Amino acid sequence: MEQKLLAQGTGRNGVINVYPDRIELRTGWNNENADPVGLKQIAHVSIRGFVNCTLTLEVNDGRRILVEHMALPDARQVKTAIEDQKRKASLYE
Repeated sequence: MEQKLLAQGTGRNGVINVYPDRIELRTGWNNENADPVGLKQIAHVSIRGFVNCTLTLEVNDGRRILVEHMALPDARQVKTAIEDQKRKASLYE
């Protein structure tokens, strides 16, 4: 059963999809490599820049996932969707 896609953004190094319980970073030829990360594992989301934004996801295991060269509206939409889902699940400070 496929879950509803809440937000999607594209950058130079991949596509980020936000679902109600996880995010997926898709990379590679035709986006065949999927790296799912649960919302419980995401510690912090930030945006840097105005024209070619960098979306930074800090994960509890010490990783930083960077999606570079995103449009600002896409980056804001992804960040807002992640924060809203974490707030709804009471996982956000």
